[in-house]
Amino acid sequence: MCGRFGYTIIKLKDGTEKWIRLIQGTQVFDIQKVEDSFRRSPNLEFYPSAFAPVIHSEPNTNEIILDSMQWGIQPEWSPKPIFNTREERLFATSFWSTAAKCKRCIIPASYFNEWKSEKGTKVKYKIFPKSGESFCFAGIYGNVPNQSTNQLWFSILTQEGNQLMKEIHNSGGNQGRQPVHLTEDCWEEWLDPKISEEQQIRSLIQTYSSEFIDAVPELFEPMLF
Repeated sequence: MCGRFGYTIIKLKDGTEKWIRLIQGTQVFDIQKVEDSFRRSPNLEFYPSAFAPVIHSEPNTNEIILDSMQWGIQPEWSPKPIFNTREERLFATSFWSTAAKCKRCIIPASYFNEWKSEKGTKVKYKIFPKSGESFCFAGIYGNVPNQSTNQLWFSILTQEGNQLMKEIHNSGGNQGRQPVHLTEDCWEEWLDPKISEEQQIRSLIQTYSSEFIDAVPELFEPMLF
């Protein structure tokens, strides 16, 4: 699961954020607007139902762009909003499979948060790649129904967690999960709507080990149950 994610620093001008290359060649690319899109959120953190910058392929032109999308969607058959989608169920229903086949996206993040149950409290952990580069979460998106504007939603894919994530994410209905991270060699294929076969799409979803990430507790009072 992914309960919150954010940015600690946006490395735009020195070119170290590799995902920037996906949108640099577009006509609408403006490096200042990219940075501003992340800084709209307080503390550069994004919560469920918040709007966040998301990379996707523009349906009419196939141009790869950065758009503001709302985290989560409440399908008519669901009693509550859904923020994360289990990758194992990606093709289980027509709702998810339609998005998986032609509306895939990437959510850049420096880190994500999970809460570990410890002796009657929940301690917030920040999880980030040891390499210092960004996560690129695999996501799906769509148009928010019954809206007069073209408002978009997104959902982050999750998978069974590695050993470290199972130790941290040790409670709740989705315990032991982690967001799916896409490696650089999969980015363009993940965003390509022409790739629509289930087997092709599943081949892009990989896991990562405990050694790939660091996890540190946040330095403030833990949350009580």
